Amino acid sequence: MDSAAEPGFEDGEVAASFAALRMAVQAAVAASGRSLTARDLLALEQEWEQLHRVIGAAQLDNLSAIDTTRAHRIDGHRSVKAHTAHVLKLSPEEAGRRAKMARALRALPEVADALRSGRIGLCHARLLAAVHANSRVRDEMVGRQEKFLRLADEETYDEFKVKVLDWERSTDMNGGFKDNERNHANRNVRLVNNSIERIWDLSGHFAADQGARLREILDHYIDVEYKADWADARARLGDAVTVSDLKRTDAQRRADALERIFNDAAGAPQDRSRPPIVHNIVWSSETYLALADLLGADAAALDTHWSATLTDPKAQRAQWCDPDTYRCSTLDGVPLEPVEQFFSSLANQVRRVVINTKGVVIDLGRKARLFTGSARQAAQLQSPRCIWPGCDIPTTRCEIDHLHDYGKGGSTNPDSGAPLCGFHNRWKQKGFATTRDPVTGRWRTYRPDGSEIR
Repeated sequence: MDSAAEPGFEDGEVAASFAALRMAVQAAVAASGRSLTARDLLALEQEWEQLHRVIGAAQLDNLSAIDTTRAHRIDGHRSVKAHTAHVLKLSPEEAGRRAKMARALRALPEVADALRSGRIGLCHARLLAAVHANSRVRDEMVGRQEKFLRLADEETYDEFKVKVLDWERSTDMNGGFKDNERNHANRNVRLVNNSIERIWDLSGHFAADQGARLREILDHYIDVEYKADWADARARLGDAVTVSDLKRTDAQRRADALERIFNDAAGAPQDRSRPPIVHNIVWSSETYLALADLLGADAAALDTHWSATLTDPKAQRAQWCDPDTYRCSTLDGVPLEPVEQFFSSLANQVRRVVINTKGVVIDLGRKARLFTGSARQAAQLQSPRCIWPGCDIPTTRCEIDHLHDYGKGGSTNPDSGAPLCGFHNRWKQKGFATTRDPVTGRWRTYRPDGSEIR
């Protein structure tokens, strides 16, 4: 930032406090630059993050004060966004995000206090501010602040984001339904030749349901290519092979899988039936059954019945969706449009998987030594990704194994198995253990000394 842009403090007490703050930060930076133990480095990570949150909240409070007092008008700036972008040399996008966050935190005092205390991160506040910008849900956010904060305490950021956006979609059902219709109307794919680099660029976009179905088909073909690479590696090198021994990368397998889809389609008879790929839709039982009750049992009257409910959005939400238990997603946790999926479940061949309030899937298969078939899919549905803390490998790329070793009495039921990526599945042999909290249904992973990885 340009020193000429700094106005200087007229208040001596504020000036002295910031001089002391700079000295304290410089001392902390010097101390953290020393050679530290692993435990101290991890503790330092926590401390810097807390400080980052507190200072970030103070910045936003100051920006809010500039906005409400119109201090930015002193130099002729039309808006806080324009002022911030110019004075702090920020991009217009970043300046806009900060202005939006400052406005949202004024309207959400509990969220603002949580950021000031370091309870939530700036990323949480930024997401809530983006949702607050939706005028159709803004008023209802005020009464749900503590529930949002509890989610931030209990969930990873990715899980928090999914649940907050699910809440926005379910609360603003009219807007979400229309957005999905528009996305479907604007679906598009382009395969364009780049003659300079001599490559072809493929791009496109789809609405929720069509995109999810295409992704499941693509994942099926990618899995075929992946298994072929492993079979080839074992034939060449024996059973002691690793991922590094595979001939192709993940990116190459994805490209070859798409080519195989095209080749299979080109060589198939026009009247051939669809390939036997099941589209899995994960519902909470409350959402599906309440929505079924709302839309009625008479399929011929569904469209009329749904149109009638759009006149009273609040009554509609109260009847069919509790945001605390809501879920409508793919196997990997990608959100789907619930009304569209409900109609799809009536008209098409899909697998509807029901979960209870703890997220545990009902037993879909008979007991066996290995998790295969529907038992494997039921175990995958325990989590959209690897259950190890901090791992984001999607469940469809994970291994399924017993949380309690089969040889020591573990059973092959969905609630006794869970998705773990190949890397983390092997950590069980090092004394680490993963269990599911019987009260909350949350996954908890413990080190060999019994302490929990948080």
